[in-house]
Amino acid sequence: MNHEGKCIEYYFDSKTFTKDQLIKSIEEAKLEFPNKKVETDLFLNQWGVYILKINFKDKIEYISNLKEKRKNRKVLLLTEKNRKVSEKRTSIFNRKYGQYKKTGEYRPI
Repeated sequence: MNHEGKCIEYYFDSKTFTKDQLIKSIEEAKLEFPNKKVETDLFLNQWGVYILKINFKDKIEYISNLKEKRKNRKVLLLTEKNRKVSEKRTSIFNRKYGQYKKTGEYRPI
């Protein structure tokens, strides 16, 4: 799922606008959309025009990423639990009938 999401571009002439004015316009643009997650990019193109690009985070993509992280975490927990259970089973099945736990100590009766 490769979504671009919504995007707004503003064009500013580098001869009339300074970097400080552009930073103020970035803050104003963010205030226009208070409930959205916004990423801003400011760059100068080859013709001397500043391009302010505002990318909105896609809500569906954001939620799907959260769900996938949660799913991966659950899978890791389950595989860890299954590994512990299988180790316990192999230790039980490797025992022989009538075999006692070896203590390594000799005690007279």
